[in-house]
Amino acid sequence: SQFVLSYNVYQNPTDTRTMIPFLNSIQETYGHLPEYIVADAGYGSESNYKAIIDDFNRTPLITYGMFIKDKTKKYKSDIFNTQNWNYDEINDEFICPNNKRLGFKRYAYRHDKYGYKRDFKLYECDDCSECPLKNQCMNFNSKTNKKIMKNYNWEYFKSQINKKLSEPETKNI
Repeated sequence: SQFVLSYNVYQNPTDTRTMIPFLNSIQETYGHLPEYIVADAGYGSESNYKAIIDDFNRTPLITYGMFIKDKTKKYKSDIFNTQNWNYDEINDEFICPNNKRLGFKRYAYRHDKYGYKRDFKLYECDDCSECPLKNQCMNFNSKTNKKIMKNYNWEYFKSQINKKLSEPETKNI
């Protein structure tokens, strides 16, 4: 059995920004929050996971947009999907399907339209100009080298969600 603990109508068309108001409403109404916060993938975001864990001291059991696709054979076997590329931890480099290395270049950050700051590490290949796989790996007319922006906070939260949703005591909640 599942229960709806709170509902409201918002002008915002995305679920992501309504999670915190919902949790505050539940806390005000019932005096506490359940141990596990369960919602659909529309609520799965870095900012929501961080708030649930850090601010509310609860465990999110919320999938994210690519949760199901991440587990498909096609996704896991796509050699051009940078999530599947080997990573050299010692040199902080990713290795592409053509065995070229994309080295760490700099730190970057972006603010989403709601002001949430996301931190990234930017990796870039030094030369993709003669790569025989370039057209498969990058946009057809790309005049730059391959770049990857990694958000390790987001990757951490996704791995924690995957772990929690695989555990016997939480996977069926």
